[in-house]
Amino acid sequence: MSDTNRPGARHLDNSTATLDPDVLAELEREQEFLLRSLDDLDAELAAGDMEDDDYQALADDYTRRLAEVTRSIEDERTAFADVDNRLSSLQRFGTIAAVVVLAVVAGLFLARASGFRSPTGTATGDIRQSSAGLLAEADTLTREGRWDEAVEVYDEALEVAPGNAEALTYRGWLTARLGDSTSGLEDVLEAVGVDPDFPDARVFAAILLNEQARFDEAAAQLSALDELEVPEQMQGLLAASDLRVSIAAGRIRELFQAGEPIDISELSVTLDEAARAGAVLSQQGEVVAARATFDAVLDEDPQQIVALVGKGQIARDPNLVELDPEIAADALAALDQAVELAPEEAVIRLYRADARLAQDDPDGARADLLEIDRSALSPELQGLYDAIEVELG
Repeated sequence: MSDTNRPGARHLDNSTATLDPDVLAELEREQEFLLRSLDDLDAELAAGDMEDDDYQALADDYTRRLAEVTRSIEDERTAFADVDNRLSSLQRFGTIAAVVVLAVVAGLFLARASGFRSPTGTATGDIRQSSAGLLAEADTLTREGRWDEAVEVYDEALEVAPGNAEALTYRGWLTARLGDSTSGLEDVLEAVGVDPDFPDARVFAAILLNEQARFDEAAAQLSALDELEVPEQMQGLLAASDLRVSIAAGRIRELFQAGEPIDISELSVTLDEAARAGAVLSQQGEVVAARATFDAVLDEDPQQIVALVGKGQIARDPNLVELDPEIAADALAALDQAVELAPEEAVIRLYRADARLAQDDPDGARADLLEIDRSALSPELQGLYDAIEVELG
């Protein structure tokens, strides 16, 4: 079987992601927050601290969001009952959430991140109370996908409170998502200037700068963010997007293209993040840069499992043996070491079986398959397993 016909060959595993219990926990935290917020609203209204119109707008919004969150919790619990969540993180190390999905992810957090009220804070003091309803309305429109209308409402909010960081941040984010990335970034960077300690602005600035390939500037935003207290929803957004890894991959690519050495310590990322950045480069076809990244990580930690597996991926290319047998052997040796370090990880052994077959070692490939429980593999990896088995005869 040719390499192009072997499922999963020559690229990192991109199997369907498993469900994350952190998602369910986050939804349950939001549910608790919304219930508390409704109680707080009643107390503020009774104390005369809130106008009736503002109370009604916020109460309606919280009630709607509570219903949505409750439905999401039920969906997650049903999914957990239906899906086996045994896949190792190593099976997902090569994948990265594309930045375009952040529009969907951010929608989940927009309401809680808005300044007028959040799970980690109280009403923003510098917005006059009359703008609270505008912010609630903009949030509702955003969550309903009516982004153009939401931007118009943020415009109104900024007329009431010029230079407000929250309104600038979210208007900029939506403007960028609607296609005007230049104006959107200007808004978000203005918000950073107005309030350098507002983490939402820093996160969105890093995302938009990364999208525009301004990787050093994006990294600077993350460095500043590390000095702040970041709400859980923003931390979740960073994790969901794997933003640090994406930015690191861009910076490494630029260093490599400029002929400069890859110094992990200068990238302000962990070794694991650097290794996953190498995996991203490999997925993007930047194999030489990826290999240099893996080698840089392994120079720091020779047993870094993600780098070993990533480096070993090219051993699965049957053309590599003819092109450069030395590199092919070195890559296979990396997979050998990874198997020694994590013999229980079926995905690594499966990759080595594929590499051994590509390098004309059918006996070694067969020995690896015998150690793998096929039923424990994801559907895509089961396809790779079957393809190897067929080729072995």
